[in-house]
Amino acid sequence: MKNGTAAKALMLRRGWLSRMKPAFQRRVIEQCQYRVVPAGEQIYSLGDVAGGMFGFVSGGVAVEIAPAERGPYVASLLIPGSWFGEIAALSGQQRRVGMKATRETELLYLPSSAVNVILAENPEAWRHFYLVTVGHFDTAVGLSDDLMRRDHEERVIGILLHLAGCRRETPVEWLAELDVGQEQLANIANVARTTLGATLRGLEQAGYIDLSYRRIRIKHPDALRSLMNR
Repeated sequence: MKNGTAAKALMLRRGWLSRMKPAFQRRVIEQCQYRVVPAGEQIYSLGDVAGGMFGFVSGGVAVEIAPAERGPYVASLLIPGSWFGEIAALSGQQRRVGMKATRETELLYLPSSAVNVILAENPEAWRHFYLVTVGHFDTAVGLSDDLMRRDHEERVIGILLHLAGCRRETPVEWLAELDVGQEQLANIANVARTTLGATLRGLEQAGYIDLSYRRIRIKHPDALRSLMNR
């Protein structure tokens, strides 16, 4: 895309901001800065000082966590239209997770100073910004539920669908490719590397996915969802 105006127009049609009132949408968009992040570069790291929030326009973004002794490691992927970084922007606290560009990535950046201006103008905007965190919470609950499935194939399928942003339904504007290696995916899905490899090969042979180096293409999300309900 490589165009800030087009990026802003796209983010008004996708995700959290598309569901907000027009006046709030306009105020957020006019304060956003357009950025392009090269593949492999950190957007921010766990423990970084507080900053603003980001809208994910195109490319790939991996979420990195280190909640205890392990890490940092990839725990999830974001889909275009997602917003993130709002906790630091609103609380002034350090970053709780890391975000990394898995390919060249377009972002909108809303500085924390702009967030404060919007809140000063309209205190009710707290509720609007808070809905970004609510969305992340809902995703985490759904992800946790699928991780509790005892059947490893269902668990892997559920994680694939989560990472692709189509666990419950397939969005109209949807990207089917996941920037994730099999070692990373095995860690996320809590299965052995050999178990994951056999499961993915079976799904590929059945025509549900395509496998390539550190990338998985989801071909038939509706069919994959039906496998979760057998």
